[in-house]
Amino acid sequence: AGNQAQVKIRFYYNDNDYWAWYWAVDDVALFVPEDNDLVMLGGYWGSTGAWGIRMPYYQIPLSQLAPLDVSGIVKNNGALDQNDVVFTAALASGTWSESSVPNLVPAGATNTISLTAALTLPPIVATHVINMSVSSSVTDALPANNAILNAASVSVNNYIYARDKGTATNGTYNQGMGFEAGNIFDIFASANLSGIDAYIDGGAVVGAEVYAKLYSVDPTATTTAAAFVFVDESVSYTLTAADLGQKITLALGAGATPLNAGESYLVVLGSFGDGGATNDLIISTAGVSEASTSYYYDMTDNTWYYTTSTPMVRMNFDPSVGVNEVQDNLGLRVFPNPANEVINISLNKEVSATITLLDVSGKVVRTQALNGISTSINTASLNSGVYFVTINDGTSVSTQKVVIKK
Repeated sequence: AGNQAQVKIRFYYNDNDYWAWYWAVDDVALFVPEDNDLVMLGGYWGSTGAWGIRMPYYQIPLSQLAPLDVSGIVKNNGALDQNDVVFTAALASGTWSESSVPNLVPAGATNTISLTAALTLPPIVATHVINMSVSSSVTDALPANNAILNAASVSVNNYIYARDKGTATNGTYNQGMGFEAGNIFDIFASANLSGIDAYIDGGAVVGAEVYAKLYSVDPTATTTAAAFVFVDESVSYTLTAADLGQKITLALGAGATPLNAGESYLVVLGSFGDGGATNDLIISTAGVSEASTSYYYDMTDNTWYYTTSTPMVRMNFDPSVGVNEVQDNLGLRVFPNPANEVINISLNKEVSATITLLDVSGKVVRTQALNGISTSINTASLNSGVYFVTINDGTSVSTQKVVIKK
C-alpha cells in the first residue's frame, strides 16, 4: 500500500461456528516503522546434561560447575531485514565476553541466536552477572533497547544447587490432598547429597507433616512413572509457625547419598495431605521451568505431571546437614540390612513402645508392640524395597531405614 493516494483497511469477522460472537475493534493506530530497529528481548541459557534439556541453574555448587550455553532472543521491529545481527554476552566483571556469528533476522521476526562458545564460570564463590546485547552494521533507530543489563545472574557457592529464581512469586499445592513437587537436576561430577532445601509458602498450614525425597532417573523407562526410581528420603517433619514463608532443610535418611556423574535426579518436597481439610502443604515457586524439567506428583490419581512453575526445592550438599539434628535416645539398631524374611530390632534400654514399619509411600505395613530391649518383625510376605522402622515409646521417636531384598 506504500505511496498510494488512498488506502482502505477492512476488519472482517467470519463466525464459522454460528455462535454470534463478534470483535469490538477500537484504538487502531497506523505508523511507519523505522528501517532498522533491533530489540534484545531476553536470554536462553543453562547447562545440558544427562536429562538432555538446557536448564538454567541460579545457584551452582562448585562441585557441579559446567559450561553454560548462552543464547539471546532478538526481535527485528524494523521494516527491513537485518542480515548481520550479532548477539553478545559478557560477564559484568569484565572477565569474559563472547559473540555469535552474524545472523539473519527478517523484518517483524524473532530469532534465538547462540554464542559461538560456551561460558565456563570461574571456580570461585561469587555471584556472576551476565549482560546481553545485540548489534548490526547499520545504525539502530532505538539503541536503548539493544541491551539488557543483568539478563542472568548465577551464584557459585559451596553447597546449594538451585533452579528457582530465588524470590517466591506463587505456590503449588493440592488442596490438602497428597502430592510431591520438585525439580530435575543434572549431576556433572559425583558428589554426596546430604539434604534437600525447600521454601514453604506463607499460606501453608502449621502442623502439616512433610518429607523430602530423592529419585534417580531410569533413562530406559518408557513412562514418567517408571522413570523415577526411589533412592532416599527424610524422616517426616511437622511445619511450625516459624517455617511459614521460610526455608526448611531436611536431611536424607542415609546421611550422605552418593550421586553419580552423568546422571539426572529428581528432588521433591511432599505431604500425604490431611484429606482436604485444609490447604496443608504449599510449596513456594519462583520462575519458569522448561517443559518436562520440573514435576508434580498427584496422589489422588497416582500420576506424575510436569509443571512450568519452578518449585523452590533444591539440592544441599553441605556435609553438616543432619548432624546432631535428631538425638536417638533409644539407640535403635535394625539388622540385617538388607533383610530377607526377618528384621531384628534392638535398643539400648528396656521400653514399652510401638513399632511401625512403613513403605516408601508412607503406608503402614506392620505394627507391633515391644516390651523389653529387642524383638523381630517377620517380613517374609513383604515385597522387595525400602522400608522405615519407627519406634515410639511416648517420649522418644527413632527411625531407621531398612532394605528388604528377596
